[in-house]
Amino acid sequence: MIYKGRISPILNYVGIFALSMFVAASAVYIYSPVVGSHADETGTRSVTSTIPTVSLSLDMSEMDFEFTPTSSGVFDSKTVTVTANTDSTGGYELSLFADGDSADMLAAGSDMTIASDFTGTVTSVTMAANKWGYSTDGTNFSKVPVQGSGAIIRDLDHTPSSSEQINTVTIGMKVNSTLKTGIYKKDVVFSLLAHEPLITIHEISTMQEMTSTICANTKTPTTSATAIDWDGSHRDDVNYVQRARLEDTRDGNYYLVSKLADGNCWMSQSLALDLTANTAIVASTTAGDTISVTPNNTTQTTTGTAWAEADDNWRSYKPQSSEAYYQSGTDKSSSPSGSGVTYDWEKAGNYYNWYAATAGTGTSSMTDSDATASICPKGWRLPSNTGTKSYYNLITTTYDLTSSTDGTLTLRANPLNFNLSGVYGSGAMGYQGSNGVYWSSTAYSPATLARALEITTSPVYPQGRGPKGYGVSVRCVAI
Repeated sequence: MIYKGRISPILNYVGIFALSMFVAASAVYIYSPVVGSHADETGTRSVTSTIPTVSLSLDMSEMDFEFTPTSSGVFDSKTVTVTANTDSTGGYELSLFADGDSADMLAAGSDMTIASDFTGTVTSVTMAANKWGYSTDGTNFSKVPVQGSGAIIRDLDHTPSSSEQINTVTIGMKVNSTLKTGIYKKDVVFSLLAHEPLITIHEISTMQEMTSTICANTKTPTTSATAIDWDGSHRDDVNYVQRARLEDTRDGNYYLVSKLADGNCWMSQSLALDLTANTAIVASTTAGDTISVTPNNTTQTTTGTAWAEADDNWRSYKPQSSEAYYQSGTDKSSSPSGSGVTYDWEKAGNYYNWYAATAGTGTSSMTDSDATASICPKGWRLPSNTGTKSYYNLITTTYDLTSSTDGTLTLRANPLNFNLSGVYGSGAMGYQGSNGVYWSSTAYSPATLARALEITTSPVYPQGRGPKGYGVSVRCVAI
């Protein structure tokens, strides 16, 4: 679309300078579904994204400048409002440039120009005569670049708000009496480029599709945020916790995952992967790779078997309905139900000894070091005892729950949702409804112990410990 200025009678020493605004709108990418497959996993999954809308509109006074020049020069300016209409979750880039290989404004039959060739920024006072430029603040003017080296007016990396779609650009120029009378024109191009939509946890459907980039693209909430965004409708609001329901392709189990205030994506439920003796599963390494490992024991569904603390055998137990707890940790439930949503998200998950939780890479002889893998899905890992992906960083550094008398209650409520899942000890479930323990990847000294998050009805111990042979819960954090 081209906007042309009016043609007025030419008066003596009066120059009418018309700018023609050419508007271009386009997207910076060609969209197609992304399909990925993994040789060590069955099936393929598709990552889909919505193609954003892109359009551009101008609301401007007529770009005609009418001067009666003086020997010292006369300055004038006019503004144009550029509305970038796009709903791209990746934001947009708006740029400006003069059409062609020169930014000079020319008049028919004249060998004189109004140039845009100064260095740095100038004001209405310091701008030289017979020059023109643009400004985004109405005061400081820059030269107008030519095509191929456009000036970026705005560059956003998120869904633009209503106010962020509005851009005001001022065109300013100064002329003096040495300039010949005439109509000087130049086309100015505004180009709107929609960034590719961000892939967040709302755009994937499986645990195995999680990457560090996807987690980073998902908005980090404030520590006080408790409201849950289930579908991405509040994806840019830090007062909402972004949460999605993802499938573990290994067994079809679904888990709720959340982006928390520590900047990490966490499972909001405990792992419930059943193990079968002599049947290989795909495990995840702390480096982000996958390995095939083979359990030597099948997940138990009945109690009564005492587990040795130091025999390196994988052990796991699947709790029965009477052993499931509300994820808020306040009550015991014999039949878990949804809490405001339709998902069965209150189950305690399975209980694993440390050898099973670390996919056999953690042994009875290890002390003060981290196992290199876990039974978490691809793209996920057991938290370490320290560092940015640890319970300590989440609970103490970020949410400061260990110093609060109600820290345990906060930990068990939205958005962290660590339930009092209990412990499988010497052949029976113990501490039901009063304790919750979650493995880390870090061995402790003496060798019979490993680091774990310990939750009781009052204190919270993010760097606690437990016997490696005991069965406790597994929560995974995205790598």
